[in-house]
Amino acid sequence: MRRFAILLMFVAALGVAGAAVAHEGHSHGAPKMMGTVKAVHADMNHVEITVKGGKVEGFYVNADTKDLKSSTQVSLTDLTPGTRVVVDAKMDGQKMVATVVRVGRR
Repeated sequence: MRRFAILLMFVAALGVAGAAVAHEGHSHGAPKMMGTVKAVHADMNHVEITVKGGKVEGFYVNADTKDLKSSTQVSLTDLTPGTRVVVDAKMDGQKMVATVVRVGRR
């Protein structure tokens, strides 16, 4: 009986872990950036962010770029200098294009 209980707990733990790994929210294996908006180039739909270590990374925003919380299109007006962001992106040729942007606080 004790072995059965241990086995049952093990199977339940695997089920919870599997659900956590398979959650929706971001693409596994896709480029991901986290930092603070440094500059917005509205004429090019391009955003520069400062990431860990002070390095500057950039990404483009297009009509398919969504805000994770509201599932609406992200506007460049949402991305002002000082705003914290987490970005899921994909490569489109030589461009890094944001697919999902999580906008944080300033």
